[in-house]
Order: sequence, then structure tokens, then C-alpha cells
Amino acid sequence: MDGAEILALLARTLARKQTAGQSEGHLAARLCDACTEILGADAGTLTIDSATERLAVRTAEFPFAQFEDLQVVLGEGPAQLALAEQRAVVTHLSEHQRDTDSFPVFTSMASDLDGPLTVCAVPMRPGGRIVGVLTLYLRADRLARTLKEAQFLADAAGAALLGDPGTADVDAQPSWAQRARVHQATGLVVAQLGIAPADALAVLRAHAFGRASTLESVVDDVLDRTLSFSYERADADSDGIISKQHPRTEES
Repeated sequence: MDGAEILALLARTLARKQTAGQSEGHLAARLCDACTEILGADAGTLTIDSATERLAVRTAEFPFAQFEDLQVVLGEGPAQLALAEQRAVVTHLSEHQRDTDSFPVFTSMASDLDGPLTVCAVPMRPGGRIVGVLTLYLRADRLARTLKEAQFLADAAGAALLGDPGTADVDAQPSWAQRARVHQATGLVVAQLGIAPADALAVLRAHAFGRASTLESVVDDVLDRTLSFSYERADADSDGIISKQHPRTEES
């Protein structure tokens, strides 16, 4: 699955959860839930890493929350290592299989809690900037997607959160005219997908990341109607295609 397909799946999942009334809480929490589902995990936690503190904005429910608490108490574990080394970390916890080299105390104690379990910690690092970590818990041995796809999805979620003042600092404030165009494009995506404005803006930011472009460029395409986000309902066996890039046409 390429980047465009992953972004389409993210937008589709957010839209479906909104329609089903399952989209609640902070944007970061909604992104965490969508990523958890897309990657086939049983539970997930999203932690924002700032200059002053690390804040868990979405915490998995019991019994998975125990593993998150253990990492905080011990100061070691997959999420801690993923942030420190800026790479995805996968560890298997069971009575017969333990990854003990990197975080021996965590592994020993976690294996006694509720194994067997696989923990995947994926740093969110859009543009090389660490903004947090997505930690996934699953009973299976591996994710439903490849680790490369999981990294892309985590980076896209991080790119979306960079523009959310509730979870990250805004490095530069756009002009009034730019903000107006962003609001217009966000409104179009809201109408096309039936999702909350914050989620629509997150879709636009994630799409900009996936295209290695700017938010302004994506906004231009949406307003020019060369990029649209909508369901294709004709095929009953398909969930539909969310993003469609139409060729530009010169006005006469």
C-alpha cells in the first residue's frame, strides 16, 4: 500500500468513525484510534513529546494501560526507546519469548502481567522532528500492515498534530487571507466526508505530508477542485476512494 492509499484509508476511517458516533475526544485521541484500527492492533496509546514534558493524550484501557504505566514508572520500555533512538521498536512479551537486551526490567515485569503480547512503538517524526510516539498493543505476532506503512501513518498523524494548537506549538501564524483559504478548504472536506472541522484539517495536513508538499498547496488544489475527498459508493465490495486528484485544466 503506497502513501496515497494509506492517507485515503486514514481519512476514510476518521469519516466512518464520525458517522458511527465513535469519534470523540481530542484530535490526537481520534487519530490514535484510527491508526490503531488501520494497523490491526488491539489497543493503542499516543504520547505527545514536547520540550518540557511527555503527555499521553490517549491511553489504552485495562489491561493494556498497565504496560503504559510500567514504562512511565521504570523509565524504560519500547516507547521510551522509540523516542530516544527515533526508530520503531517491536518487542514480544511471553513466558517463552522475551526481548530483554534494551529494557530488561520492563520486559521481566511486563511478561508477568498479561502476556503473550506484542508491543510496537512507532515515533511520530514528520520532517525529522519528533512530536511523539504511537504505541500499539496486539495479541498477534505482527501488525496488519508493514512496519514501513506503520511509520508512514505515524508520521502523517504527527504532521496533522503539528498544526493543532491543542497539542503542539504553531511555529508561524499564517496571514488572514491564508487562514481564510484554509477555512474554506476545511469546510469543503467537512462537507465531502461528514467529519469534524478539526479532523478535516488533519486530513489536509496529512495529505500535505504525504505529497511532500505544503498545506497551502493542498488547500489550493481543494479550492480549485483538482483534489476532492469523497466516497465512491458504487462498488459494494469497496470502502471507496477518498482522495482523487483531477488534472488541472487551463481556463480559456
